[in-house]
Amino acid sequence: MELKLVYRSLRQISDWALRFYSDVYVEGEENVPEHGPLIITSCHHNEILDVATLSISIPHGRPVCIWGKSTLFKNPIVRQVLLSSGAIPVARNPNATPPSESATPSDRGNPPHSHANDALFRDTFKALERGEAIGVFPEGTSYTEPGIAQVKDGASRAALGYVKWVREGKGKGKKLLIVPVGIVYTDKSQYQSAVRVGWGKPLDVAAFVEDVREKSGDENEEEDSREVTKALSAEIEKRMLALTINAPDWDTLFAAEMARDILWASEPLQPQEFVPVSQNLITLFSDKNAAPSQVKARQALLKYHALLEYTNMSHASLIDLLPDISMRPVASSAMLLVVHQVLRTVLHPRFVLFLPVLPLHIPAYVTGLVASRVLSTPGEEETRAQFKAVFGGLAATAVYASLTRVIVSRVVANLSRAHIDVPEAFSPLFDILVKGGRWFFVDQGQFPKVRSTAGFFGSFYITAYVVSHWHNYFVKSNYAQFKRLVASVKLCLGALSPASGSLKGAALAPYTTNEIPPPNPYIRRREGQTAPVHIPPAPPVPSRVLIRPLLDARMDATRAMWSFLADSKYLNGLVTAKMKGEAWMQVGPVKR
Repeated sequence: MELKLVYRSLRQISDWALRFYSDVYVEGEENVPEHGPLIITSCHHNEILDVATLSISIPHGRPVCIWGKSTLFKNPIVRQVLLSSGAIPVARNPNATPPSESATPSDRGNPPHSHANDALFRDTFKALERGEAIGVFPEGTSYTEPGIAQVKDGASRAALGYVKWVREGKGKGKKLLIVPVGIVYTDKSQYQSAVRVGWGKPLDVAAFVEDVREKSGDENEEEDSREVTKALSAEIEKRMLALTINAPDWDTLFAAEMARDILWASEPLQPQEFVPVSQNLITLFSDKNAAPSQVKARQALLKYHALLEYTNMSHASLIDLLPDISMRPVASSAMLLVVHQVLRTVLHPRFVLFLPVLPLHIPAYVTGLVASRVLSTPGEEETRAQFKAVFGGLAATAVYASLTRVIVSRVVANLSRAHIDVPEAFSPLFDILVKGGRWFFVDQGQFPKVRSTAGFFGSFYITAYVVSHWHNYFVKSNYAQFKRLVASVKLCLGALSPASGSLKGAALAPYTTNEIPPPNPYIRRREGQTAPVHIPPAPPVPSRVLIRPLLDARMDATRAMWSFLADSKYLNGLVTAKMKGEAWMQVGPVKR
């Protein structure tokens, strides 16, 4: 019971943390069985938010026992919480100590294990025997790269070892399945972006082993032989790749993202369309036999992408403010644009209804932003997202608690009065509420502190539920409008600045080159695979000096992209799909 209570508490916290995002779309729920041993193999590109996403998106509300790095268990308090929630420690460097004599047969023929990983497999087998779901991140670390960079053998070895453990009569577990998961964030560090969670087809481990042996003619009885382990890891990687977005390099990813944003600016993609559309565009811009029009489009899209990043604007905001890509606002029209956006922001009913809860959440916005800038590791986008969500959530919780304290004190003051006048029509219901409130907060019967504490937490839950849902219902549309307002101000400042003040030539070049984060040191590259070259950000400049180059880049990128599509065989399929209101999901040289 303790494990369930702790896990449910953490899952509720996970649900609150993920309200940093606007939507969590779950696909493939039918692929997850309600009962029986299960190993979940998920991509890992967003630190503890990936753990939160798994825990709230798994079908049937199944608890997930996460493999977590052993360093998290060093603090005794954190260790107790993690163990009580079912987490299992994993040594990041299992080869640091010699193997124990009690190593399981599944370890033979593989690199030696530490005592810690002997315990890892033992605890994993016991959890699977109980029919639990084990959550594993086979990449071994969280990172930000254009795609999945590595898949280690830990999940495969655990699965094969468990099958052998059961076959030898040490356990009586049911059929073990592996379910791959693809967690894709539309913009993982951006507030109110979205998450798409794809649960893939289950893989029967025992049947896979038999199939591999049959094809290879291998009569080796060791399920955990190196060849079978590598084959299972390769299959897991293949299935994870099919559920995620993967590009050969950053430039290809950026070009595809920019093309997607331009093509679907007025009709945003549905969550279920996001991955296949993005991957088809990546395939399109990855063509090694690129035509000159593709090279030109790619370069123009990359330039536009970089300028948007350095001005901190989005194409969606620009297209809403200036639908005609050839438009260049002069000072008067730019100022009118700002006035229009101010009125559109503050006079719209969505803002009027949002205004009562907006001040309550400003501390959360500010705290999350400051924490992400102060605590995050430079170049690691996943840490920015993590600290924004976690510290923003903590600040919101503190505000909700303070608000509850004020409400309870006012309520108690009124309940302490001998008589409370209420309209006769509401008298029966009000009498019940008054009696209940006095029982919790006023009456001095048995256990008054226990009752008042329970009353406070009950009031806190109701207050947090109402205020948070009120906020979340209106925040997305207001936030999008706020970004348009900020973009209009930047456009106005750019229009008011003299043309000679805009950056040009060599001075502009650093801002037309996209920042590339440093490669993760924990990733072991495959043979022939090179790490991305780190490109640090250019020195900060006022956005007004980039506005004119930005608008020129938008026009060039849009025209070059459509010119390339017109030269390719993909245009007819794309236009047809958009005219039918369908996503470009099956148009492209490769069907994933």
